[in-house]
Amino acid sequence: MNILTEYTLNHLKRNKKNTLSILIAITVGTILLSTVVLMSYMLWDHQLKSAVLRNGNYHGYFKAYINKSQIPYLRENQKVDQIYFMTEFISGKINLERPYISISYMDNNYLANMPTKNTLMDGRLPEKTDEIVVMANFMRENPEYKIGDKIKVELGHRHKNGRQLGPFDLLQDGESFTREKEKEYTIVGIVSGKIKSYEPSYTFFGFLDIDLIDDSIRLTPFLRMKNPRTIYKDLPTIGETLGFDSGEDVHSEYLYKTTYNTAYLKLHGILPPSAELVEKIPLDIIGFILFILLAMLLFVIIIYNVFTVWSNNRLKQLGILKSVGATPKQVRKTVRLEAVFLSIAPIISGVILGHLFCYLLTDKITSVVKSSNVDIDGDIFKMVFKTSPIIIGIIIVLAFIAILFSIYKPARRLSKIMPIEAIRQGGLDYKHFNKKKENYNPKNIVSSLARDSLNGNKKSFRTTIVSICISFIIMVTFMTGVSVNKASRALNTIEDYYTMNVGLYTAELANENMIKEITAIPEVKESIVYKSTYIYSKVKPEYVSDEFNNVGGFNDSTNEYYKKLDDGYEINTVLIGLDSNSFDNFVKSQGDEPSDYYRKDKPKAVLLNLVKENPNQPLARANFIPFLNNKVNSLSLNELANGEGYSFNIDIGLKSSKKPIKDLYLMNYNIYLFVPKEMLNSLMEDFDLPGDYAHSERIRLLVDEENIEEVKKKVNDISKYYLPEEDYYIWNILDDIAQEEIQNRTLYLITFSIVFFLGIIGVSNAYSSINNNLRNRRREFAMLKSIGINKNTLKKMLNLEGIYYCIYPFLFSIPLSLIIIIGFAKLSTVFSVKDILMFLDFRVIAIYIAIIFMSIYLAYYFGIKKVDKDEIVNVLKDEGI
Repeated sequence: MNILTEYTLNHLKRNKKNTLSILIAITVGTILLSTVVLMSYMLWDHQLKSAVLRNGNYHGYFKAYINKSQIPYLRENQKVDQIYFMTEFISGKINLERPYISISYMDNNYLANMPTKNTLMDGRLPEKTDEIVVMANFMRENPEYKIGDKIKVELGHRHKNGRQLGPFDLLQDGESFTREKEKEYTIVGIVSGKIKSYEPSYTFFGFLDIDLIDDSIRLTPFLRMKNPRTIYKDLPTIGETLGFDSGEDVHSEYLYKTTYNTAYLKLHGILPPSAELVEKIPLDIIGFILFILLAMLLFVIIIYNVFTVWSNNRLKQLGILKSVGATPKQVRKTVRLEAVFLSIAPIISGVILGHLFCYLLTDKITSVVKSSNVDIDGDIFKMVFKTSPIIIGIIIVLAFIAILFSIYKPARRLSKIMPIEAIRQGGLDYKHFNKKKENYNPKNIVSSLARDSLNGNKKSFRTTIVSICISFIIMVTFMTGVSVNKASRALNTIEDYYTMNVGLYTAELANENMIKEITAIPEVKESIVYKSTYIYSKVKPEYVSDEFNNVGGFNDSTNEYYKKLDDGYEINTVLIGLDSNSFDNFVKSQGDEPSDYYRKDKPKAVLLNLVKENPNQPLARANFIPFLNNKVNSLSLNELANGEGYSFNIDIGLKSSKKPIKDLYLMNYNIYLFVPKEMLNSLMEDFDLPGDYAHSERIRLLVDEENIEEVKKKVNDISKYYLPEEDYYIWNILDDIAQEEIQNRTLYLITFSIVFFLGIIGVSNAYSSINNNLRNRRREFAMLKSIGINKNTLKKMLNLEGIYYCIYPFLFSIPLSLIIIIGFAKLSTVFSVKDILMFLDFRVIAIYIAIIFMSIYLAYYFGIKKVDKDEIVNVLKDEGI
């Protein structure tokens, strides 16, 4: 064995007690690092599973078809790992409510790895070529059928005037159907899916057996690659070989009809070569890395402080070692070896305890969420505990890297010190006595010695003070975030009038039958149905009300609320279409005639003439005033900003200060216009509607709380037959209250965990550094005793030193924390510092401060006990001190 290694191991065996504080510090740091790495991994894993759930477990596919003869090339391609096949949709004819079906067949791999299996509502997926699953609307519109029944379908194609029609084309006058064959299927399952009320066909899915199909069947292949990191290069090459048209896309990775599972690939850090620099940055992954680096920084701070104090204990021994011929390199090596050997056991125990902590935390969060039976938004509430040997290895490697970083500077300093200097100092800094002359008279000798001692040992205490400051600031920052969240709920949330809310996400006009069924539920006492679109109004300066001008008007508002034009202002406008009953009742209640608002040749709207007097006030303290004056009779509107898109004028009828939707939240400086829903649909026919959900609607329901669960079930039973589950949501006030309670409980659980960790970091740092420092100064105390300082005076000195040490971290961290709170108030704009402080949980902060004070007190208390027991002669003779 190398002599330095043997020396290091023997030293560790002889000084087991002295290394206890180091072992504790490394264990705490490893627990922190393990927790952060595991939580990051579990969040990443949850996001990955969500991406697979939404899009499927594939890497890429082609927006083009292949036939059976091309399958061998894909199967023999060395770069392709797995292939899932789905056929094109084929038309079929039936004599039911709708005249046609559209059917596609999927193989085993597709059914096992793609989202279709997640939409299964009842029954099972097909396993034979004569089995199918049907969409829910088929069973609702044809109640004579049930799972297990057989249905005969004539397969073929639709056409008109010699032109073939697609399976999803709308029904056309004069079209005909050519039958190619008849097939009987067994219905084995029901799936949810987006249904358009005006489509002429039902959607079926069947089982695909590749060996039984002929070359006329066209297939879409979905591919998983053996090396997904080269998919943006490999997939176009495969598409070219298959003979697909190259297309006109300027980016090479999108040639040959290629399409990618970008959300899945991005989570693996795989991005298209043509992506912009901002798009190439995988923000989720970078967030996880920054989170881990922050944990490593705290780890380094914790360990560096302990190693700095510990290295002073070795100063004389290493000085002697250098005096007998050890080189600086050998000194650095022995210090690093000792640090590594010391770290093995605490890193292993820290990894185990970190895993245990994460398991208990996720298990507790999961049990809290499950006990409520409420679907909670947020990844943190849906995580499950997961680890792997790779993650354990990463934690261990990162921990050792942090150890090596922590020991680098102390090892370097020790290797450079002169032997005679190391032997003389023995770990103490006596130079400070010459820097400042204290007035050591009998009246202030104790305080002078305490201050001088702190000055002399400030390097030993510096990293501990920094770590306590960082821990305190992180805790206050987190608590301030919680406080802002509480303030938002208490001061800036509108009181709900309607106890239930149903949202329908659709790109087409919503199915009115679905809406009628929902609003006709017997337990619904009151309902209102509406849709909205965001457009822009041109407002001239003379349109503005005197009340609004008196509080500053547009001159005092910020540019985020409006855009100044040469002759006025461009204002965000919300055009809301109400169901006819709700609109008519509201207009009549305001003394106007509803029929005037249904003229398509001359659109007319109700103006909700309200605006916040001060946009930076929370709702609880907000005062609303008229926005526009009574002279405004019409507004010029544009579909898009900057006067772009469809333009039209709308007359203003009623100017009301009463909301047609009782609990409508009004955004700052927005104009709200209300028209009948059929009028809004007519206007939107000329819009260039973007996105998939331009015709989304809301149904607000007033239901007694005792009937909410029953109505929720009925609404869900109705909705799932018209829309897939991801295209509608059902909110109710009871779930909202339960969700808020769960979020608060979980938030407090996480807060407690963070404060607990930060408390351990602060306590371990304070205790270990003070304990090591006092032990390292035993010779100094013996010298003070030898010149006449008695035990009581020494105790007073150390107690005063402890008080100074307690105060120092918070002299810096409290002002910095106040700056952070002010920053939160400035960023929120709505809440003042007083609002944030009102909801700040000072108990947690006080407990944290008390724990730090107690740890420092205990460290000095036990240190004083040891100093009391020391005999002057024995300490001065002991060369190991």
